[in-house]
Amino acid sequence: MEPQFTRLYRIWHWTMALSVIGLLFTVLLRKTFLSWHTNAALIQSKLAETGTEITAETAKMIAKAIRAPMWEWHYIFGLFLGISIVIRIYMILAKQAKFPLFELLRAPKEEKLKRGVHLFLCFVIMVMALTGATLYFYEPLGFTKEGIGWVKELHEISMYGVLGLVVLHLGGVFRHEITTKEGIVSKMIHGDD
Repeated sequence: MEPQFTRLYRIWHWTMALSVIGLLFTVLLRKTFLSWHTNAALIQSKLAETGTEITAETAKMIAKAIRAPMWEWHYIFGLFLGISIVIRIYMILAKQAKFPLFELLRAPKEEKLKRGVHLFLCFVIMVMALTGATLYFYEPLGFTKEGIGWVKELHEISMYGVLGLVVLHLGGVFRHEITTKEGIVSKMIHGDD
């Protein structure tokens, strides 16, 4: 039997996984500890306690400057996500991986749900990557900041989709590991080639 978890496959999988985890983590930081809304109010309030008054706009500018390094990490994780997508496309073209749509169409009935979730995960990650790249390169692409608001919304919606699908993926791996005892986690780490 041909090995499924080759070195290239594992490199692709873990590059994708770490990229998605990093991207989701930076968004979690943005929505919680590094939220400019919360931090701007906190900065303004704490400075007021010391007798220093600043405008809400200045507090917002400071709060955004504090979280700027986090966005650099978001862009780096996005770049690695893009690299993992290129690796996967190469694998499909080199016949080292199968195209997810064909996998779904050829799957037996009991595999359809799993293959469908996998295909949807691939689609949502592609949407997230393309919208993220559009947001990053909006000026060279000829967009204005105001003209890409819909892209930002689609990017955020896809992030929620990826989050949900990652939870489903991990649940499926856990279920598979317990029910089939095939050692899929070990194979994904050590390979089967």
